Amino acid sequence: MTTHYTYDQWLKYVNDKLDEDMRILLEDHLYSCDECLDLYVGAVAEQETVLPAISNETTFTDQIMMKIAYAEEEKEVKQQKKKRLFYQSSLFHYMLAAAATIFLMSTGVFQTVIQHTQTIQRTEVSANKESEMNRFVDKTFSWIDTLENNKKEEKKK
Repeated sequence: MTTHYTYDQWLKYVNDKLDEDMRILLEDHLYSCDECLDLYVGAVAEQETVLPAISNETTFTDQIMMKIAYAEEEKEVKQQKKKRLFYQSSLFHYMLAAAATIFLMSTGVFQTVIQHTQTIQRTEVSANKESEMNRFVDKTFSWIDTLENNKKEEKKK
């Protein structure tokens, strides 16, 4: 069962006389309780009479709109002035990649990698040639053995 708050508590809320924790509780309660929402609206309406009256509404509205426009312009100017840091630019990344490439080339890293790759490829090619020769020799001997077996069988008959 939810607890309903009193009209006095809602007046204190409207007048900002509650601590932050209590304010949060009351705000959350407003989302789920229609009775308390009615009390809150009544407290706001009562406080409305205490506020000073606006003599010229159009002038007041124009002043507010000018302040909003000025604040937006200041925000745009600040965003334009804000520069990206040098290490966040594409040019910096390209320069860094070029410097790393030149460094690796000058130390011979790429040449060593290429030589190592060629050595591995030569080893694989020679191993393949040896295995092909072995297969050819094995097939030849197998064929010769088959012929000899056929001759022996013919002689037995």
